[in-house]
Amino acid sequence: MDAQGFLAALTPAVTDADARERFLADPKAVLAAAGLDLPESFRVSAREGDAAEITITLPALLDSDADLSEEQLVAVTGGVGPEDVNAT
Repeated sequence: MDAQGFLAALTPAVTDADARERFLADPKAVLAAAGLDLPESFRVSAREGDAAEITITLPALLDSDADLSEEQLVAVTGGVGPEDVNAT
């Protein structure tokens, strides 16, 4: 999903009360239905406010000399592994 698709997925929540209620209740499901496939480990929350904003929370800084676990690698790559790259 590109930026335009992301904005298109948000538009109903700004213009339609039912869509807004669905988005506030489960934003990750609404974004997934619009084609944004986020890793299971990602949490998405939504709240009402005066301004549109996106907040990204980064995990703790990792030791650059330490090996990443398989789970950490999947999280960093957004769930894309070597098998997915080779499949295209």
